[in-house]
Amino acid sequence: MPIAPYDIYTQAELTPTMYPERMLKASLPVAANLHLAKGTVVGLVTTNSVSDVQTLTQASATGGTFTLTFGFGAVYSTAPIAYNASAATIQAALQALPNIGAGNILCTGGALGAAGVVCTFAGALANQPQPIFAVNGAALTGAGAAVTVAHTTPGVSNGSLEAYVSTNTDGSQTPIGLLVVEVATDPQGNVTYGPLPTGNGFGSIRHVAPVAISGYFNTADLTGLDANAVSKLGRLIDGTTSSGVLCVTGA
Repeated sequence: MPIAPYDIYTQAELTPTMYPERMLKASLPVAANLHLAKGTVVGLVTTNSVSDVQTLTQASATGGTFTLTFGFGAVYSTAPIAYNASAATIQAALQALPNIGAGNILCTGGALGAAGVVCTFAGALANQPQPIFAVNGAALTGAGAAVTVAHTTPGVSNGSLEAYVSTNTDGSQTPIGLLVVEVATDPQGNVTYGPLPTGNGFGSIRHVAPVAISGYFNTADLTGLDANAVSKLGRLIDGTTSSGVLCVTGA
């Protein structure tokens, strides 16, 4: 099988700027539906796991159909769904998608037009963040006809890595280390080294990714580093957060 360029180059590890023998790594799961660059500052989700919930509503349609598209990396669309479909009909259409499958989403409420249809991810897709559905309502009829989706409850995956952001509230606001390789995850949280969650040139899927928890690194090689992250991870021994050397202490 030919190997794509990213299979070769994106699997190169984050390189310490000095004392490579002092780099220590941990292997941890990654939250679903993410693409994170090598060198991303990451935090660990510590809040309770929650299944993703999305609610569909329909307004002003008098006929026609719509489709729902779901996925990250591998994206699939449903067969046309009637404007006034029941929750059971929508559930069947979504479970027919290759990246959802039987038992992995449950729909209640409805029918559309009378009430919202609440779609709760379950089974293998439970307790993970999921991408929001994209709606194509071009085939709906009626003035102002539309089907809309609200991300009622974003999913949470306890114990998984996400990109560190200081304003997060799920635990990932506390950085724990630096992602050693570029990774992408699918809706189940399976890990691929590279930009797409479809396996690399050898079809390799993993369940964890390596994180540097100590060592010396060029800050120019890092993504998401700010002053707060520096104070939590270790210290700058030279320069700035954009051009310098960070000592990660693993404390």
